[in-house]
Amino acid sequence: MENNLKSDSTKKITKFLIIFIVLAVLGIGLIALGFTLDRIGSANFVKTEEVKKYSPAFYIYLLEIFGAIIFLASFGNLYTYLQEKYNLKRMNVKQMAVIAIFSALSVLLYYFGKFNLPFFPSWLDIQFSDIPALLVSFMYGPISGVLVIIVRFFCKLPGTSTVGVGEFADVLIGVTLVLVAGLIYKKHKSFKGALCAMGIGMISATAMATVSNWLILIPAYKGIAGYPQAALTGVMDTIISGGNGVVTDNNFMAYYLFVGVVPFNLFRYVIVFGITIILYKRLHMLIVTFAGEFKKIDFDDDKNDLENAA
Repeated sequence: MENNLKSDSTKKITKFLIIFIVLAVLGIGLIALGFTLDRIGSANFVKTEEVKKYSPAFYIYLLEIFGAIIFLASFGNLYTYLQEKYNLKRMNVKQMAVIAIFSALSVLLYYFGKFNLPFFPSWLDIQFSDIPALLVSFMYGPISGVLVIIVRFFCKLPGTSTVGVGEFADVLIGVTLVLVAGLIYKKHKSFKGALCAMGIGMISATAMATVSNWLILIPAYKGIAGYPQAALTGVMDTIISGGNGVVTDNNFMAYYLFVGVVPFNLFRYVIVFGITIILYKRLHMLIVTFAGEFKKIDFDDDKNDLENAA
């Protein structure tokens, strides 16, 4: 009898893992299909103003967004699988409330806490909306931080100017950041561990930002937002050489990625992590009060490290 119960429980847990794999593969497959159709030139990104309709390429990007939603939804099954397999504590009302509050802060910071720098392209924003997700990741673990990123994604989606493509790239970057930083900090709960987690998280998120700009954002800017390649090239050439023609259409992507995206994101995350560390120290008692018995940080053990670092 006991063996039968264990067998049924194992089958139930395995079901969640199988559903996760199926949805994740389906989501990635749809994204890859949309990208492939775009690359082979099956449609042009042209908006027909006369009839207020988009060309078939618009639907290609919708295909990619649909794939992205399925891919993100698959993580619900992964979370349930990990929860059942490793007997993880379930969220209580207090934890859900904290995640909701920090998600709202993340959305507000995205809309009202960002600015541009003159020596980077204008569409690259210095913004601080990842800070609440990082704090939640340190409090409750990386999955909770990912939830903040996903909530922010759906709150941003109605105001998208790229049919959700830019928002999806932002999710990839944000999830990479909080997952890597949260997982490392979970194993090394100290001030040095937090610094190490943020450093590796910064490198990982910058790498993801580079890939996302290359494969997702720039094609979306040209295709959906209607930016011509010449305009993009002109912006980078003005920044690099003052408009002397150093940046061309052929070498634009190399300059943009390695002179624009990489240093921009490294600079951005240095600022974000600096603020996060300051808040991590100053607000630790408040975080303990909200986190209660579900907190993932042992602030008592961490307190001496934080005070020594001050």
